[in-house]
Amino acid sequence: MKILSNYLLLIAHCLLATSCTQEDVKLKQYYIDGQALYKTHCANCHQDNGQGLAGLYPPIAGSDFLKKNKELVLCSMRNGLKDTIVVNGKTYHQPMPANTQLQALDVAEIGTYLYNEWGNEKTITDVKSVQKVLESCR
Repeated sequence: MKILSNYLLLIAHCLLATSCTQEDVKLKQYYIDGQALYKTHCANCHQDNGQGLAGLYPPIAGSDFLKKNKELVLCSMRNGLKDTIVVNGKTYHQPMPANTQLQALDVAEIGTYLYNEWGNEKTITDVKSVQKVLESCR
């Protein structure tokens, strides 16, 4: 319900503002939907604020890994990650479980949320590029 009210507020804001383009609406829609998906599928380990969980699960917020490994991050959302990774100089060994039920659009929306919230991007993680990444990392 909160997502619907946020989306309606977004539409109302764009209707009142003459500078809101179709791309702006799409970005905000991906961001809002991605935030909800993140809370459902990712926040248990990475926390709502993206800080991770002690020494078990790495942070996303302020993560050098996030910025340097976008394709791997997107691939890991659906397929999980078993490799040891280093985030901000700290080694993490805990495997990331797969979320095989996530569709390319879901991954694109979560990616849009992550990279706009914590990766200094202000763009959409496009579903077509995500489909290509997911096909190559099976």
